[in-house]
Amino acid sequence: MQAAREATPLPGSDVTRLAHSFAGAAGTFGFAEISARASELETLLVEQADGGDVRAALDALIAEIERTLA
Repeated sequence: MQAAREATPLPGSDVTRLAHSFAGAAGTFGFAEISARASELETLLVEQADGGDVRAALDALIAEIERTLA
């Protein structure tokens, strides 16, 4: 997942839609923790939170995905 962390970010609205869709899909398939992390990321993006907070939420989402897949 390191490559995902180093990729060039998408424009804000695309990332917000992606986080929203990811939260919904994860919830639909029973991945409640991933859904919650994606929702937190979406909220921060909508609120145009500090970049550090957004980065921390993204890192938490990635970590949860990695834990789930392990």
